[in-house]
Amino acid sequence: LLAVPFSLIGAFWLLYLLGYNMSVAVWVGLIALAGLDAETGVVMLLYLDHAWEKFRAEGRMNTMKDLHDAVIEGAVSRVRPKIMAVSAILFGLLPIMWSPAMQAGADVMKRIATPMIGGVISSAFLNLLIYPVIYVIWKKRGLKEQDEEETPFVPPALMPSEGIRRRAPRIIATIVIVVALIYGANFAWHKFASRNITGAPFATQTVNDLTVKLMSSGGQLRKGDNNVLIEFRDSSGHLVDVGNVNFNIDMNMPGMQIHGGGPAQRTGTPGQYRARIKADMAGDWTAKISYEGSRGNGQTSFNLNIKQ
Repeated sequence: LLAVPFSLIGAFWLLYLLGYNMSVAVWVGLIALAGLDAETGVVMLLYLDHAWEKFRAEGRMNTMKDLHDAVIEGAVSRVRPKIMAVSAILFGLLPIMWSPAMQAGADVMKRIATPMIGGVISSAFLNLLIYPVIYVIWKKRGLKEQDEEETPFVPPALMPSEGIRRRAPRIIATIVIVVALIYGANFAWHKFASRNITGAPFATQTVNDLTVKLMSSGGQLRKGDNNVLIEFRDSSGHLVDVGNVNFNIDMNMPGMQIHGGGPAQRTGTPGQYRARIKADMAGDWTAKISYEGSRGNGQTSFNLNIKQ
């Protein structure tokens, strides 16, 4: 059963990275993943037990070194079957992730396959690395000699050479600078992207006594990521700061709901907000915009058509 939490780590991370919410389809994938990884965990335990029984039958199970040798033999013999099983599963599921969104049932199948793909990858590594350690802790209680020989944390063969150690600070500094530049460029892009959004609004709504205009760089929302500029104006046409703003889109499908959007960020101009909207597929969506602040509370819902 330890394989189940190992697999859930990768499953939830991949769901988070792809922006999928919990739904019936995701639960189906998680249940299938739990059964699959419980089976592979049993097989891993079986290989370790076979190695243990083999060493004990030969009278070689007396010290911690003998236990380590047995666990290494059992774990190594499991590497190839595990890699073959993971490869077969990935080759079967990955084509689902590339299926067109407009294909019938594609979005449901993607949400079934996603937790299985992420879970299989994480459990493959964690089973091979963590299972043997837990097995050693469990089995060493039956040994006569439980003292372990002191060994260096990093084997001498893996120690870097003197030249690499001298260059390591510069290499690390270069990596840090490159990562900082990437994150800085990404932050600047999202910070100033709203300034480049011009043109006619793709939607205009009235909330209480305010007029809300929504604009996008393409003049309309499309499948994928969209940067949206939201403006709140009073009856005189002046921009008004309304406090916290949320912009969400939803599409109801049989057995699941696709969700996008979230809190809008303030821009440098009062009354203007920017939101990043991800639409997983084209079609008719229900949009909801709400605000809460010095102008009170307000919300409105309306229909949006997102293009391919």
